[in-house]
Order: sequence, then C-alpha cells, then structure tokens
Amino acid sequence: ELYALSLHDALPISALRRALGIDGIPNRSPNDGTIARFGWKAQNKSITMFAAEAYNVEMGITTDLFPQAVDESPSCTAVKSEPNDITRMDSDDSRNQGFFNPLHEVADWIMFGLFMRFLDAPAPVELTASAQHGQQLFGTDASNPGVGCVLCHTATMVTPARSETAALQNVTAHAYSDLLVHHMGSGLADDITQGVATGDMFRTTPLWGLGQRLFFLHDGRTDDLLQAIASHESTATHCFDPVSSHGANPRCYGPSEANGVIRNFNTLSASDQQAILDFLRSL
Repeated sequence: ELYALSLHDALPISALRRALGIDGIPNRSPNDGTIARFGWKAQNKSITMFAAEAYNVEMGITTDLFPQAVDESPSCTAVKSEPNDITRMDSDDSRNQGFFNPLHEVADWIMFGLFMRFLDAPAPVELTASAQHGQQLFGTDASNPGVGCVLCHTATMVTPARSETAALQNVTAHAYSDLLVHHMGSGLADDITQGVATGDMFRTTPLWGLGQRLFFLHDGRTDDLLQAIASHESTATHCFDPVSSHGANPRCYGPSEANGVIRNFNTLSASDQQAILDFLRSL
C-alpha cells in the first residue's frame, strides 16, 4: 500500500521539473498538516478514510467516519438516528449489531479498508525489446529522465523502515507516481476542489497495473492509451469572458504542467512512441 511512502525530490529532479514547467504540490490534511495520498486529488490521508468516503459518496452508506448522508434534507435523514454501518456495540444481536458476535469484530467499511491495504501490487509482465526501449524513453530516474514522464510518474519509492505490519515495511514500490497534485489545464479539469487541489489539479495517477486497464484518465474518457497521453496537454484558457455577466471565465485555468513532456513525446518517431506504449502496457 501507499499509506506511508516517502517522497523523494532531490535537487536534480527539481531542476529537471522546473525546466519543463512541472511543479506539483502535496495535498495535506487540514487537521494535522500531513500529506494525503489517496483519491484522484489525493484528498484522503489514509486508506481507511478513502474507504469510508467511497461508502458514503459512491454508495450512500454512512459510517462512523462519515455519519451524515450526502443529502441532508430532513425527508432523507429523519429516520436515521445513527450511521448505516457502525462499530457494533449492542449487548445482544437483536439488531445484528452484537459486539461479541465474532463476525462483527469491526465495521464492514473498516474491513473493506483492511482488504485494500493488504492487496498485493500489480505484477508487470516481462519486458519485450521494444518495451525495454520504451522504458528508457519514458525515463527511469534523474540520471535518465527520458522525455520526462518519470519526473511525475516516479518509478520507485520505498515504504518506511518500521511498520506495525511487517509486510509493509521497507518495501520498494514501483507505483509510478510522485503522489503530488499537478495542474493539468482545462482539457482534463473537472471543476472540483478538494483541499489545495483545485478544479484542474489531480494526483499523479499510479501507473502500476495500467496494462490491465480498459479505460484511462480520471473520467475513463478513452480506451486509447495514445489519446490518453495526448490529453495531458492543455493550453491556458482565457480569463475574461465578455459574454458572461460578470466578465470572469469560471473555467480559467493555466497551462498543463505536462505540456513540456508532451512536446518531447510528440517529437519522437512513431516507433519510439509505440515503444513507450509497449512499456506502459507491460506494467
């Protein structure tokens, strides 16, 4: 899991990022200031909170962590005296909430979070000669940044040396993400703000397991990996709209931080571009 991965941003990487117009900032928990890593906009600091948010927002199930329904109108909440899925504390099992029932040790949403935490990382396939070439073009680290993809899709991170769960300590993870949020411009913007991540900002999507995906980008808009790469490019939008009654364009976004990398990608030959696609499909 990526709960406690350390962030590496050595000076050479920072200089390479600046040269390509890449910034990237962490989205932090407003409660304790720690870096959040989960969700499209890295809006959740733990996989437990990510699970509870999914239960509430995606399925309408309230929990100890998100006790209010998304729709708080009285007609929807009047008959709900407590969350749908809570830590079970009853002295008997008349409501299927018995504390001593061995099947009810923790709430379902917590068990869902535990399930996700202990999922193994996706296993890449053996690289073909073309995929090996694509890996070099994609970039491996600061000493070989390739066209620059690796400057955001960081190839390797390491979990902390000590953890209460031995299986998660000192683990090298090839998630291909810096876990930071970046401006991606109006082309990908969803106009949703979560924490410091504004309407055109997204956490760098981890690429591990990409070879098993059918659709790409945060909204699944394409099944064409080449089109997904092209969609990373976006110019700045005009910030004044004379037609609007207020003059301001509500979708006023700057350029995508990926523009420099996409320009590099576009200069490659068709065979080199295909090599990068072959590498990505191997993950």
